Amino acid sequence: MKTSIVRISTFATLLASAAALAGRGGQFLPIPVAFSSPETGIGGGVKLRWLDPLDKPGMVDLMAYITQKAQTHAEAEVLRDSIHGAWRLNGYLETGKFPGRWFGTGNPLRDELAGVYTPIYYGGWIGAGRWFPDGWLVGAKATLEHWDISNDRQGIYATGARFTGDEGGLEANLGLEVTHEGRDLPENPRAGEYLKMSLQTSVPGTDFDWQNLTVDASYTMSFGDFTSVVRAHHEEAWGSIPFWRTPYMGWRKSLRGLPDKRLRGNAAQCAGAEVRWNGPKVWVAQAQPAVFAELGRAEGHRAVWTADANWAAGAGVRAVLAEGKAVLRVDYGWSEVGSGLYVDFGQAF
Repeated sequence: MKTSIVRISTFATLLASAAALAGRGGQFLPIPVAFSSPETGIGGGVKLRWLDPLDKPGMVDLMAYITQKAQTHAEAEVLRDSIHGAWRLNGYLETGKFPGRWFGTGNPLRDELAGVYTPIYYGGWIGAGRWFPDGWLVGAKATLEHWDISNDRQGIYATGARFTGDEGGLEANLGLEVTHEGRDLPENPRAGEYLKMSLQTSVPGTDFDWQNLTVDASYTMSFGDFTSVVRAHHEEAWGSIPFWRTPYMGWRKSLRGLPDKRLRGNAAQCAGAEVRWNGPKVWVAQAQPAVFAELGRAEGHRAVWTADANWAAGAGVRAVLAEGKAVLRVDYGWSEVGSGLYVDFGQAF
C-alpha cells in the first residue's frame, strides 16, 4: 500500500506541475478515468494532455489511477515534433501494480479459462525519427521493462500450464519503424491515408528472445458532413514471447467491445470501418456522433488466415478540441463475449 501511495503521489505532482506549466504555452485537456471490475473493485483517476507544450509542436500525456484494492497504474508519454524542421523524439514511462486476465491463446476462448495475473512493472521506451518528403517518417525505438508476476491459480493457471514469462522478467528490445502520414489531421482526420510498419527484436542476453512485426493502415475520406475511416491491421510475433506481449485483439483500439484483450495468438489481424457525422458545435467543442464495426481474429501464423472472424460494433461521440489537433473519444462497443466503455484521446484507427 505504501509503495502504491508513493507512485500515485509522484504522478500527482507531475500532473500538478503540468497544469501550472500549461499557462506558459499550449493547451491543457483533462479527462476523468473511472472503472470497475471484479479484480479491482472501483477505481478512478485522471488523464491529462498538454497539447503543444510551451507552444512547441507535440504533446505530453500523463495518466494515473488507483483502485479500492490499492492497485495502481501511472504513465507518461512525451512527443516533440518538427525539431529543426525534420526530427521527432518521443518516449513513454510506466509503473504500477495492476491485474489483468489471461485466457491463453486461441480464437475464441472460453470464459472458464480466465485466470488473473498481477504484475508489478516499471520501464518504458524511447524513440527518434526523421521526416522525409511526402510525409514519410523513419525512426528507431528502444524498450526496457521489468515485470514481476503472480497469479490467482484459477482458470488456465489451474491446469498447470506454463507460459513464457509467467513469473515476469526483464525485456529489452530494439525496433525500426517506417510511417507514412498523409492525413490532414492525425487526431481527427477528414481525408488522407496512414501506414505504419514496425519491426522489433529482443536484445541478446535478456530474459526473452522474440521478434514482432506489425503493419497498420487506414484511409479516410469525407462526403459532405460525413467522414468514413477504413482500417486494416496485422501483427505477428515469433520466439519466446512474453505472454503479456502475445499479439491480441480487443481493447481501446481494436475490436472495441471485446474485453480483456480476449483474442490472442502468434498472429492477430483485424479490419474495421467507422463513420462519423461532423455535427454542430456544442458548448466549446464540435460534437461528432459515430458508429463503428470491426472483424478480427488471432491464431497461429498460418491458422489465422482461415480462422473464424469475431465481430465487435458500437457507437460513440467525438468532441473536437484545439481546432482538430486533439479529439476526446467516448465509445461503447459490443461483441459476442461482452461489451465495454472506452474514453480516450485520438482516433481509434
